[in-house]
Amino acid sequence: MKRLTALRVAALGTLVAGAFAAALPAIAASPKSSDPARLLAQADHHSTMAEDYRARMRTDPKHAISWFTMANHCDRHSQSLRTAAAEVSSESGYRR
Repeated sequence: MKRLTALRVAALGTLVAGAFAAALPAIAASPKSSDPARLLAQADHHSTMAEDYRARMRTDPKHAISWFTMANHCDRHSQSLRTAAAEVSSESGYRR
C-alpha cells in the first residue's frame, strides 16, 4: 500500500512540475542582464501565484502545508526578482 502511495505522490509531483513549467515565463540565464521591466513582470507573476496558493491553502486543509510551502517559495522568488530589477536599474550603464 505504501508503494502505491509513493507512486501517486511521484505522479502528482510530475504533474505539478509540468504545470509550473507551462505557467512560468521564460527566465534569462542571468537576471542582471535582463530588462528591469521584464524582471518586475516576472515578480508580479510570482506574487500572483503566491496569492493563488494561499487561497488554495484556505480551501484545502488536507494539503494546506504543501500550498503554504509553494506560496512561500513564490514569495521568496518574487522578492529576489524585485531585488535583481532594482540592481539592474540602478547600474549606471543601463540604457533602455
